[in-house]
Amino acid sequence: MKNVLIIGGLGFIGFNVAIKLAKKFNIFIIDALINYISNNYRAWSYYSLYRQTELKKLDIPIFIENIKSSNFKNILLKIKPDIIINAASMPVAILADINPLNAKEDIFDSHFQLLEFIRASTLKIERYVYISSSMVYGNFLRDDSGKIIPATEEQPCLPIDTYGALKLNNEILIKQYAYKFNIPYTIIRPSAVYGATDCNLRVTEIFLRKGFENSKIEIDNNGLHELDFTYIDDLVEGIYLSIISSNAINQTFNISFGNGRTIAELASLVKNIFPKVKIFSKDCKPFRPNRGSMNIQKAKELLQYNPIYSLEKGLIEYYKFMKEHINNY
Repeated sequence: MKNVLIIGGLGFIGFNVAIKLAKKFNIFIIDALINYISNNYRAWSYYSLYRQTELKKLDIPIFIENIKSSNFKNILLKIKPDIIINAASMPVAILADINPLNAKEDIFDSHFQLLEFIRASTLKIERYVYISSSMVYGNFLRDDSGKIIPATEEQPCLPIDTYGALKLNNEILIKQYAYKFNIPYTIIRPSAVYGATDCNLRVTEIFLRKGFENSKIEIDNNGLHELDFTYIDDLVEGIYLSIISSNAINQTFNISFGNGRTIAELASLVKNIFPKVKIFSKDCKPFRPNRGSMNIQKAKELLQYNPIYSLEKGLIEYYKFMKEHINNY
């Protein structure tokens, strides 16, 4: 079996990818084990231990190491990966706006150093898979009537926030290295991912937590902002398909459910689960891009990607998982 290295494999996305791929590949994990959100420390600590326990059950080697450390290259040469999946870095966009210098070091500088390690080594990487973000698009385009047009991989990327700008710079860097040094790549652009073990205070987790606490849910802009909510299992399946398909070489894919839903709809679905929850409106946060559906036709055609978790279905799955674990943190 081929060796697959997942950088950031103890994080939300990386962990779920590792579980999915474990039966088909030799999985190795490198993770710096960084908690980015201080006010969510209890949940992060619990899920970090949970993820490590589950991975050890599958005999997956775990290396706690930072990409920028002097020992990282030695570990890379020891593993000799055929495929590298880079799911590491700051997990949510707002953190990059709060601390842009830290974001640059964590998202861009670490990524640049990793590509330099690969270029300068004797490793023959069959595929470098980079987990980017839908934030690279910035504001989604609109038609003449003002309706948001589903974002395609070919449209111009005009990020309006630090996170999206850094992710886009990484995409450009990957393509440069592919061209100059023949490092095959696949870029994945997810959107509004949610599901089991997420503890990054994304909106879906926040709303469900409010439900468990019988607290109030606050929505801005009357909840009209749209996101293409993507359940983790659909994203993981898309990443898996991109690894096994020759059609994915040197390609970029939107991997989402492919349907924009409003924050108000999400709040309403959470209220269906927790009828006592009250919903309030507040002022809109600045510098948030207007988004909606992602166009996933390319992934459907080239990868046979077929997401199955609507927001209704995925939210129930996430709720059931949280219900089982929430008393532990």
